[in-house]
Amino acid sequence: MAKLDSVDGVGVFVRDQKRARDFYVKKLGLKVRDWEPKWKYLELGTTKTGRDASISLWQPSKEWGSESYEAGTKAIGEVTGISFATGNLDATISKLAKKGIKVGETESDESGRLVEFQDVDGNTYFVYEERAKVRRAGLTRLDSITIASRAAKMTGEFFRRALGMRSSKIPGTSFKVYRLHPGGTGLLPFTPTREMYPNPSDYESDLTHIGERTSIGFMTRDLMALQEKLMAHGVRFRQKAKREEWGGIQARFLDPDDNEYSIIQYRA
Repeated sequence: MAKLDSVDGVGVFVRDQKRARDFYVKKLGLKVRDWEPKWKYLELGTTKTGRDASISLWQPSKEWGSESYEAGTKAIGEVTGISFATGNLDATISKLAKKGIKVGETESDESGRLVEFQDVDGNTYFVYEERAKVRRAGLTRLDSITIASRAAKMTGEFFRRALGMRSSKIPGTSFKVYRLHPGGTGLLPFTPTREMYPNPSDYESDLTHIGERTSIGFMTRDLMALQEKLMAHGVRFRQKAKREEWGGIQARFLDPDDNEYSIIQYRA
């Protein structure tokens, strides 16, 4: 049966891909999962192989066209909404700080403890502490990606009913995270409110991003059949499945807020 297999990756924009690669590999400890020099495609993960999503580092190029180049350049240095998990937050904070990584203040609430940090270009990430048998320092997996929505409940129902994702409530909060399988990266829809943001400009920024391309990609093994299935569930496509220059097949679809996602079927 045609289905979404995983949340495969999420894109992050950087000023210099080589410099960013050195930072993510040498300082964060991420592993290179794929590297296609011809397409300037670089994919990194918490492990060499894993069920969690990869981070794709993109350096904006004028070859993309002026609109895409400007959008990519503008996205450098923003809050990514990406959260990593760790088994030992204090040891991870110490490890990151020793590498010269800018780390924020530790926050605690009913859901647990977390901290934010920035990469070499000012892109902001989060690390939260999960219960683990082995309290090891370091980033264990890319756990979730937030999605700004005008109506988070409606977006969550879209993920569940149309995309086949399963929901679980985050303890101590009203938020739900949606996953295709245990251990995979989840999507966390939320509706921005002013009370969430110490900095008012961050609130305005998240509102502005509703209805844009998310840089989140899903993977499937039969895109043409899946496309028909999703359309039967009322899913709208901005771009129907087509063969790309790099050899795979790609389509782009929209959620109820017009946030855009991609689905990829890799070449055999």
